[in-house]
Amino acid sequence: MDISKQYAELTEKINESLPLKAFPIRDLVQIFRKKGHPITLKTELTITSVHSSGDISGIMCTVELIDGYKMACAFTHLIFQKNTALYAEIVDYQKKRVKRIKQLNLTGMN
Repeated sequence: MDISKQYAELTEKINESLPLKAFPIRDLVQIFRKKGHPITLKTELTITSVHSSGDISGIMCTVELIDGYKMACAFTHLIFQKNTALYAEIVDYQKKRVKRIKQLNLTGMN
């Protein structure tokens, strides 16, 4: 099965489980802060929508703060609790996606 199809299938499953809760990784915290929203690694975000952009950007999502502020981000920029719906599939996607990005970056530099 090709990558884009895998991403599309997982995206569909995630959409059926929305909204989901997640926490930001350090990079995402910095982006929120630059936009004037002083969150921390412990700030719970609500995922309100997901979209597969294929192999280019992977799975993207919209996250929302309690104050209603929304931002799009990569699914790899989120940390999920073990009791999250689809946890194993999401973490598997994240690990494979990060590895794939590293491989793409390495081959792109040659």
